[in-house]
Amino acid sequence: MSSDPPMIEVHGIGKRYWVGPHPLIDHRGMHALLDRAMRAPYHLLARKLGMSRPPSQHAPTQGHMRWAIRDISFNVAKGEVLGILGQNGAGKSVLLKILSRITCPTEGHARLRGSVSSMLEAGIGFHPELTGRENIRLSGAILGMSKSDIQNRLDEIIAFAQIEEYLDTPVKHYSSGMFMRLGFGVSVHLETDIMLVDEVLAVGDREFEKRCVETMRSIVRSGRTIIFVSHVLDAMEQICDRLILVRNGGIAMEGAPDRVVAEYLASMGETKPTPTGLVA
Repeated sequence: MSSDPPMIEVHGIGKRYWVGPHPLIDHRGMHALLDRAMRAPYHLLARKLGMSRPPSQHAPTQGHMRWAIRDISFNVAKGEVLGILGQNGAGKSVLLKILSRITCPTEGHARLRGSVSSMLEAGIGFHPELTGRENIRLSGAILGMSKSDIQNRLDEIIAFAQIEEYLDTPVKHYSSGMFMRLGFGVSVHLETDIMLVDEVLAVGDREFEKRCVETMRSIVRSGRTIIFVSHVLDAMEQICDRLILVRNGGIAMEGAPDRVVAEYLASMGETKPTPTGLVA
Protein backbone atom coordinates (compact mmCIF):
# COMPACT_ATOMS: atom_id res chain seq x y z
CA MET A 1 0.00 0.00 0.00
CA SER A 2 0.99 3.64 -0.35
CA SER A 3 3.09 5.50 2.22
CA ASP A 4 0.47 8.28 2.20
CA PRO A 5 -1.56 8.82 5.39
CA PRO A 6 -4.65 6.59 5.68
CA MET A 7 -7.68 7.75 3.72
CA ILE A 8 -9.92 6.62 6.59
CA GLU A 9 -8.97 6.68 10.27
CA VAL A 10 -11.43 5.37 12.86
CA HIS A 11 -10.56 5.69 16.55
CA GLY A 12 -12.70 4.22 19.33
CA ILE A 13 -16.01 4.80 17.57
CA GLY A 14 -19.11 3.96 19.61
CA LYS A 15 -22.81 4.64 19.13
CA ARG A 16 -25.45 4.30 21.83
CA TYR A 17 -29.21 4.37 21.28
CA TRP A 18 -32.21 4.49 23.58
CA VAL A 19 -34.16 1.24 23.43
CA GLY A 20 -37.83 1.16 24.46
CA PRO A 21 -40.12 4.00 25.61
CA HIS A 22 -38.24 7.18 26.46
CA PRO A 23 -39.18 8.92 29.75
CA LEU A 24 -39.38 12.27 27.95
CA ILE A 25 -41.37 11.06 24.95
CA ASP A 26 -44.93 9.75 24.98
CA HIS A 27 -45.31 6.93 22.43
CA ARG A 28 -49.04 6.31 22.96
CA GLY A 29 -50.24 8.37 20.01
CA MET A 30 -52.68 11.24 19.45
CA HIS A 31 -55.18 10.04 22.09
CA ALA A 32 -52.55 10.33 24.82
CA LEU A 33 -51.46 13.74 23.50
CA LEU A 34 -55.00 15.13 23.65
CA ASP A 35 -55.58 13.59 27.07
CA ARG A 36 -52.43 15.21 28.40
CA ALA A 37 -53.45 18.61 26.94
CA MET A 38 -56.88 18.39 28.60
CA ARG A 39 -55.34 17.55 31.98
CA ALA A 40 -52.61 20.20 31.82
CA PRO A 41 -54.65 23.00 33.50
CA TYR A 42 -55.54 20.69 36.41
CA HIS A 43 -51.91 19.63 36.87
CA LEU A 44 -50.78 23.28 36.81
CA LEU A 45 -53.37 24.23 39.45
CA ALA A 46 -52.46 21.21 41.56
CA ARG A 47 -48.80 22.22 41.59
CA LYS A 48 -49.67 25.79 42.62
CA LEU A 49 -51.80 24.48 45.50
CA GLY A 50 -49.06 22.10 46.59
CA MET A 51 -51.07 19.03 45.67
CA SER A 52 -49.23 15.95 44.46
CA ARG A 53 -49.87 14.93 40.88
CA PRO A 54 -51.86 11.67 40.55
CA PRO A 55 -49.81 8.89 38.96
CA SER A 56 -50.58 8.15 35.33
CA GLN A 57 -52.57 5.01 34.71
CA HIS A 58 -50.66 4.48 31.49
CA ALA A 59 -47.11 5.27 32.53
CA PRO A 60 -44.79 3.85 29.89
CA THR A 61 -42.33 1.16 30.75
CA GLN A 62 -38.87 2.66 31.12
CA GLY A 63 -36.39 1.91 28.37
CA HIS A 64 -32.62 1.75 28.53
CA MET A 65 -29.51 2.76 26.62
CA ARG A 66 -27.83 0.16 24.39
CA TRP A 67 -24.53 0.27 22.54
CA ALA A 68 -25.00 -0.55 18.85
CA ILE A 69 -21.22 -0.46 18.31
CA ARG A 70 -18.37 0.31 20.68
CA ASP A 71 -14.58 0.68 20.60
CA ILE A 72 -14.28 0.29 16.81
CA SER A 73 -10.84 1.29 15.49
CA PHE A 74 -9.19 0.70 12.11
CA ASN A 75 -7.41 2.46 9.25
CA VAL A 76 -7.97 2.13 5.50
CA ALA A 77 -5.07 2.96 3.21
CA LYS A 78 -5.36 4.77 -0.09
CA GLY A 79 -6.55 2.35 -2.76
CA GLU A 80 -7.47 -0.36 -0.26
CA VAL A 81 -10.78 -2.22 -0.26
CA LEU A 82 -11.92 -3.06 3.27
CA GLY A 83 -14.83 -5.44 3.70
CA ILE A 84 -17.01 -5.50 6.81
CA LEU A 85 -18.72 -8.77 7.56
CA GLY A 86 -21.18 -9.74 10.27
CA GLN A 87 -24.66 -11.00 11.00
CA ASN A 88 -27.70 -8.72 10.86
CA GLY A 89 -27.74 -6.40 13.86
CA ALA A 90 -23.99 -6.62 14.44
CA GLY A 91 -23.55 -2.86 13.83
CA LYS A 92 -22.19 -2.72 10.27
CA SER A 93 -24.72 -0.24 8.90
CA VAL A 94 -24.48 1.96 11.99
CA LEU A 95 -20.74 2.25 11.40
CA LEU A 96 -21.21 3.25 7.76
CA LYS A 97 -23.83 5.83 8.71
CA ILE A 98 -21.33 7.40 11.10
CA LEU A 99 -18.63 7.46 8.41
CA SER A 100 -21.17 8.99 5.98
CA ARG A 101 -21.98 11.72 8.55
CA ILE A 102 -25.63 10.66 8.62
CA THR A 103 -25.42 10.19 12.38
CA CYS A 104 -22.87 11.27 14.99
CA PRO A 105 -20.91 8.87 17.20
CA THR A 106 -21.54 8.80 20.94
CA GLU A 107 -17.81 8.42 21.50
CA GLY A 108 -14.65 8.31 19.43
CA HIS A 109 -14.02 9.99 16.10
CA ALA A 110 -13.38 9.25 12.43
CA ARG A 111 -11.40 11.13 9.81
CA LEU A 112 -11.94 10.72 6.07
CA ARG A 113 -9.56 12.40 3.63
CA GLY A 114 -11.14 13.34 0.32
CA SER A 115 -14.59 13.34 -1.23
CA VAL A 116 -17.02 10.59 -0.23
CA SER A 117 -19.90 8.86 -2.00
CA SER A 118 -22.25 6.59 -0.04
CA MET A 119 -24.47 3.79 -1.24
CA LEU A 120 -26.21 2.75 1.95
CA GLU A 121 -29.63 1.76 0.63
CA ALA A 122 -31.69 1.99 -2.54
CA GLY A 123 -32.04 5.59 -3.67
CA ILE A 124 -30.65 7.23 -0.54
CA GLY A 125 -30.13 10.91 -1.24
CA PHE A 126 -32.46 10.96 -4.22
CA HIS A 127 -35.35 13.42 -4.29
CA PRO A 128 -38.51 11.46 -5.12
CA GLU A 129 -40.08 14.26 -7.16
CA LEU A 130 -37.03 14.69 -9.40
CA THR A 131 -36.38 12.55 -12.45
CA GLY A 132 -33.52 10.11 -12.78
CA ARG A 133 -31.60 12.60 -14.94
CA GLU A 134 -32.15 15.43 -12.44
CA ASN A 135 -31.06 13.26 -9.51
CA ILE A 136 -27.84 12.33 -11.32
CA ARG A 137 -27.05 16.00 -11.84
CA LEU A 138 -28.00 16.86 -8.26
CA SER A 139 -25.77 14.09 -6.86
CA GLY A 140 -22.84 15.28 -8.95
CA ALA A 141 -23.33 18.89 -7.87
CA ILE A 142 -23.41 17.85 -4.19
CA LEU A 143 -20.09 16.05 -4.74
CA GLY A 144 -18.63 19.27 -6.17
CA MET A 145 -18.42 18.16 -9.80
CA SER A 146 -18.77 20.64 -12.65
CA LYS A 147 -21.64 20.48 -15.13
CA SER A 148 -19.31 19.29 -17.88
CA ASP A 149 -17.88 16.49 -15.70
CA ILE A 150 -21.38 15.30 -14.81
CA GLN A 151 -22.47 15.44 -18.45
CA ASN A 152 -19.42 13.42 -19.50
CA ARG A 153 -20.40 10.69 -17.02
CA LEU A 154 -24.11 10.75 -17.76
CA ASP A 155 -24.10 8.21 -20.58
CA GLU A 156 -22.05 5.72 -18.54
CA ILE A 157 -24.46 5.97 -15.59
CA ILE A 158 -27.52 5.55 -17.82
CA ALA A 159 -26.00 2.56 -19.58
CA PHE A 160 -25.10 0.87 -16.31
CA ALA A 161 -28.47 1.53 -14.66
CA GLN A 162 -30.42 0.43 -17.77
CA ILE A 163 -33.16 3.03 -17.17
CA GLU A 164 -33.09 4.86 -20.53
CA GLU A 165 -36.85 4.59 -20.95
CA TYR A 166 -37.52 6.03 -17.49
CA LEU A 167 -34.69 8.57 -17.26
CA ASP A 168 -37.07 11.54 -17.34
CA THR A 169 -39.63 9.97 -14.99
CA PRO A 170 -39.73 11.00 -11.30
CA VAL A 171 -37.82 8.39 -9.29
CA LYS A 172 -40.74 7.94 -6.90
CA HIS A 173 -42.21 5.71 -9.62
CA TYR A 174 -39.08 3.51 -9.86
CA SER A 175 -38.97 -0.06 -8.60
CA SER A 176 -36.48 -0.99 -5.88
CA GLY A 177 -34.29 -2.61 -8.53
CA MET A 178 -34.26 0.55 -10.66
CA PHE A 179 -33.45 2.61 -7.57
CA MET A 180 -30.55 0.31 -6.75
CA ARG A 181 -29.12 0.29 -10.26
CA LEU A 182 -29.30 4.06 -10.54
CA GLY A 183 -27.92 4.63 -7.05
CA PHE A 184 -24.98 2.29 -7.59
CA GLY A 185 -24.35 3.75 -11.04
CA VAL A 186 -24.16 7.26 -9.59
CA SER A 187 -21.87 6.14 -6.75
CA VAL A 188 -19.34 4.38 -8.96
CA HIS A 189 -19.28 6.70 -11.97
CA LEU A 190 -19.15 10.10 -10.25
CA GLU A 191 -15.58 10.78 -9.20
CA THR A 192 -14.94 10.52 -5.46
CA ASP A 193 -11.91 9.47 -3.44
CA ILE A 194 -13.81 7.19 -1.05
CA MET A 195 -16.80 4.89 -1.58
CA LEU A 196 -18.95 3.49 1.22
CA VAL A 197 -21.12 0.64 -0.06
CA ASP A 198 -23.66 -1.21 2.09
CA GLU A 199 -25.51 -4.31 0.81
CA VAL A 200 -25.64 -3.05 -2.77
CA LEU A 201 -26.02 -6.65 -3.97
CA ALA A 202 -28.90 -7.48 -1.63
CA VAL A 203 -31.80 -6.59 -3.94
CA GLY A 204 -30.16 -7.24 -7.30
CA ASP A 205 -30.56 -10.22 -9.56
CA ARG A 206 -27.63 -12.43 -10.57
CA GLU A 207 -26.82 -10.40 -13.67
CA PHE A 208 -26.77 -7.13 -11.70
CA GLU A 209 -24.64 -8.75 -8.99
CA LYS A 210 -22.09 -9.80 -11.59
CA ARG A 211 -21.98 -6.33 -13.18
CA CYS A 212 -21.52 -4.72 -9.76
CA VAL A 213 -18.56 -6.95 -8.94
CA GLU A 214 -16.97 -6.31 -12.33
CA THR A 215 -17.49 -2.56 -11.95
CA MET A 216 -16.02 -2.51 -8.45
CA ARG A 217 -12.98 -4.44 -9.68
CA SER A 218 -12.36 -1.70 -12.25
CA ILE A 219 -12.79 0.92 -9.53
CA VAL A 220 -10.22 -0.86 -7.38
CA ARG A 221 -7.74 -0.71 -10.26
CA SER A 222 -8.33 3.05 -10.48
CA GLY A 223 -7.02 3.47 -6.93
CA ARG A 224 -10.17 4.54 -5.10
CA THR A 225 -10.64 3.60 -1.46
CA ILE A 226 -13.68 1.46 -0.64
CA ILE A 227 -15.46 0.13 2.43
CA PHE A 228 -17.76 -2.67 1.31
CA VAL A 229 -20.47 -4.34 3.41
CA SER A 230 -22.17 -7.42 2.04
CA HIS A 231 -23.36 -10.94 2.84
CA VAL A 232 -22.28 -12.16 -0.60
CA LEU A 233 -19.16 -14.00 0.52
CA ASP A 234 -17.81 -14.75 -2.97
CA ALA A 235 -17.85 -11.04 -3.79
CA MET A 236 -16.21 -10.14 -0.48
CA GLU A 237 -13.33 -12.53 -1.11
CA GLN A 238 -12.86 -11.45 -4.72
CA ILE A 239 -13.00 -7.69 -4.17
CA CYS A 240 -11.62 -7.00 -0.69
CA ASP A 241 -7.97 -6.76 0.38
CA ARG A 242 -8.89 -7.23 4.03
CA LEU A 243 -11.99 -8.09 6.07
CA ILE A 244 -13.21 -7.07 9.50
CA LEU A 245 -15.66 -9.34 11.29
CA VAL A 246 -18.09 -7.39 13.47
CA ARG A 247 -19.85 -9.26 16.25
CA ASN A 248 -22.06 -7.79 19.01
CA GLY A 249 -21.01 -4.26 18.11
CA GLY A 250 -17.25 -4.84 18.26
CA ILE A 251 -14.44 -6.13 16.07
CA ALA A 252 -14.13 -9.89 16.58
CA MET A 253 -11.50 -10.54 13.91
CA GLU A 254 -9.47 -8.74 11.25
CA GLY A 255 -7.35 -10.24 8.50
CA ALA A 256 -7.22 -11.94 5.11
CA PRO A 257 -10.63 -12.40 3.46
CA ASP A 258 -10.51 -16.21 3.33
CA ARG A 259 -9.64 -16.52 7.03
CA VAL A 260 -12.32 -14.06 8.16
CA VAL A 261 -14.98 -15.68 5.96
CA ALA A 262 -14.08 -19.09 7.39
CA GLU A 263 -14.40 -17.74 10.96
CA TYR A 264 -17.72 -16.07 10.13
CA LEU A 265 -19.15 -19.32 8.78
CA ALA A 266 -17.74 -21.36 11.68
CA SER A 267 -19.43 -19.03 14.17
CA MET A 268 -22.74 -19.97 12.57
CA GLY A 269 -21.94 -23.67 12.43
CA GLU A 270 -21.43 -23.67 8.67
CA THR A 271 -18.57 -24.52 6.36
CA LYS A 272 -17.28 -22.65 3.35
CA PRO A 273 -19.28 -23.59 0.23
CA THR A 274 -17.71 -24.60 -3.04
CA PRO A 275 -16.91 -21.44 -5.12
CA THR A 276 -19.75 -20.55 -7.47
CA GLY A 277 -17.68 -18.63 -10.01
CA LEU A 278 -19.44 -15.32 -9.40
CA VAL A 279 -17.28 -13.60 -11.99
CA ALA A 280 -15.43 -15.50 -14.69
